Amino acid sequence: MFDVFFDSFMPQTFLILLGGGIMLAAAVCEPQQVTLNWLRLCGILALVMSAVSMFFLARSDRSGAMIWMLNAACVVAILGQVAFAQLGFRRTQQALAVLAFFISIRIGAIYFGRTPITSYAAAIGIAAMSGLALMDMLLGHAYLTASKMTIAPFRRLNAFLAGTMVWRAIIAGFATTLMTREIWLREGVFILTRWLVGLAVPAVFVYMAHDCIKRRSTQSATGILYVAGVLIFIGELMAVYLVRASGLPF
Repeated sequence: MFDVFFDSFMPQTFLILLGGGIMLAAAVCEPQQVTLNWLRLCGILALVMSAVSMFFLARSDRSGAMIWMLNAACVVAILGQVAFAQLGFRRTQQALAVLAFFISIRIGAIYFGRTPITSYAAAIGIAAMSGLALMDMLLGHAYLTASKMTIAPFRRLNAFLAGTMVWRAIIAGFATTLMTREIWLREGVFILTRWLVGLAVPAVFVYMAHDCIKRRSTQSATGILYVAGVLIFIGELMAVYLVRASGLPF
């Protein structure tokens, strides 16, 4: 079973979507309310994820001219986001972050190779969940040194993560109802892992983080989000595999 999992899972899929999700986090935050250091960190991490994704793409036999052009365009958009964040052009970097996010979604949908509804729904969900979870935690960490930053961006990003989690649960629930008995027997372990580890348990931690943020206890919220982020990553990796294995938008 696990040999099939690793054969079917394409690392470049999750990595490019993670990079896009990080850019989404940079885009949804009000750029005037967060530090430039955090915005630059978003771009640097997204750039690393995109580069590693391209490394795995180069080692696969599924690359083509269109894929490489889209990856190059995504890298250019991320580089632009980093450059304008460095220069202090907050709105321009935000626009480039949005562009990089949508390019990564297009790449992820091509990698999935399923129906457009399935591919795009899965790509958007995986990117948003993984990227928002990572940068939400790192935004909480930024409060250790950014004493003048208000609590508003932390509350906003955590709310986006919670909303994305609800949407992901709805999509995964719909996909689960369409699973045949054969798929359940073959992929049951991964489906349960996706639900319990990737959605149910992290939902509790995100709510706990929300409560800590209301109390302005940023350090406690950051620690909770660290655990939630690890679990969300595991769940979204399961989702990547299940989309390819079942053709449903997990």
